[in-house]
Order: sequence, then C-alpha cells, then structure tokens
Amino acid sequence: MRPEDLWRLAKEQGLPVKAAYTASQAARLLGVGKMAVYEAVRSGRVKALRVGRVRYIPVAELVKLLEGGA
Repeated sequence: MRPEDLWRLAKEQGLPVKAAYTASQAARLLGVGKMAVYEAVRSGRVKALRVGRVRYIPVAELVKLLEGGA
C-alpha cells in the first residue's frame, strides 16, 4: 500500500487528505476502534507526534501498520 492509497480511502470516507491523522481519524481509516490505535502507539508499534494534547499519526506509520510491519 502507498500513501496515495490511504488518501484515496480517506477521501472515500469524507476525511481530508493530510500528512498525519488524529487517533480518531486513523481508527476510522483503518476500520478499528480508537483505543486500538492508542494501544498501537503506546506499545511502540506506531510512532505518533504529540502536539499539545492531540496525537497525530503520520501516514507513513499507518501504511506500515496496514502492511503488517508495525
């Protein structure tokens, strides 16, 4: 999977095309619960950026997770 594929999926779900998504948006893209995304971040399988109180997961990390590399 490429980032372009993830962005196409985001468009289909009505989400904006961004370089990084919040945990809620990432969960919606991946079709999992928000807590599953937070657990992947907490365990270190997925890297996230924290800006204030919000965590952003880069698209590259989501692609890695979908490919089973995370």
